[in-house]
Amino acid sequence: MLKSNIMEFELTPELTDEIIFAMEDQTGHFLFDSAESRCVDSRDSVSADDDERYYAIPLWDSVSGFRMMDRFVSQLRNPIAREELRVALSSGHGVFRKFKDILKEHVEIERLWFLFKEREMRNLVLEWYNGLRDFWGLDRIGAEPEETDDIVSQDFLFRPFTFDDGNSLEVLMAAIEQEIAADMPLELSGAISELWSRIRGDGAESESEHIMLAETGEREIVGAAISAPIPDGSFLSVQVTMVAVFPEYRGLGIGKELLARTISWWADKGYRWLLFTAPVIPRAFMPVLHRSGFTDKGHVSVLDLSETHWH
Repeated sequence: MLKSNIMEFELTPELTDEIIFAMEDQTGHFLFDSAESRCVDSRDSVSADDDERYYAIPLWDSVSGFRMMDRFVSQLRNPIAREELRVALSSGHGVFRKFKDILKEHVEIERLWFLFKEREMRNLVLEWYNGLRDFWGLDRIGAEPEETDDIVSQDFLFRPFTFDDGNSLEVLMAAIEQEIAADMPLELSGAISELWSRIRGDGAESESEHIMLAETGEREIVGAAISAPIPDGSFLSVQVTMVAVFPEYRGLGIGKELLARTISWWADKGYRWLLFTAPVIPRAFMPVLHRSGFTDKGHVSVLDLSETHWH
């Protein structure tokens, strides 16, 4: 009976942290001492007679670290940081240093990495512990609800447009138009930009138009959502004509938060329908629309006649 009590232990958050620390310490080979509830170096007086007292902790080496970095890059939605990190991972020399240096240039992405790594390591330890519980004949336990830092709310401020924001908003819109132009032939990009302008109207801010901005702690505007009643003067339907974020800040949830705040703004005023009509948005943003409750009622499709055969 005593041996059974020694073998079994409760995995607390503090123990999880200690096991992760030992996993990443490459200076020794560590075991978990279930009697002392701590990690010990296998070279320090670990008796073979007490083999049921000690458990090998999960293996963690440079290959494990590389695979975790690769998983992080694969799920990263920021196009600029993702490509830089992908190049670093394929460089074949100094991968870990290059990876860290790139993250330091993208503070928000670096914080995403730390959150991702912590979650992955904790899940690894939990899976190891559940393997022990299987051996002990106990039920498995589930992961605790994630209480991760809200990077968007901590690093960015969301607020309505003011008169002084006019120039910054124009810079953002010009950047989006340049992005369209870079991806399309000149004539087609001009047509798309004109379509966007017509959807927005003359672009002049009116009392009924609502513009929600996202800015950094340094007061740099990095994203915006523009919406207004349609038809003009309507009390039921609203047109969302733009949700845009600078490429280097995408994949952090800024667009999602801008859209959520826009929806909340009009819902509080009693509106019923929101129409999202921006002709060009990143494909990755479509799931955000769907999760927010939007349904597809049409889209912009382009046919290139030079690539088809007409008789």
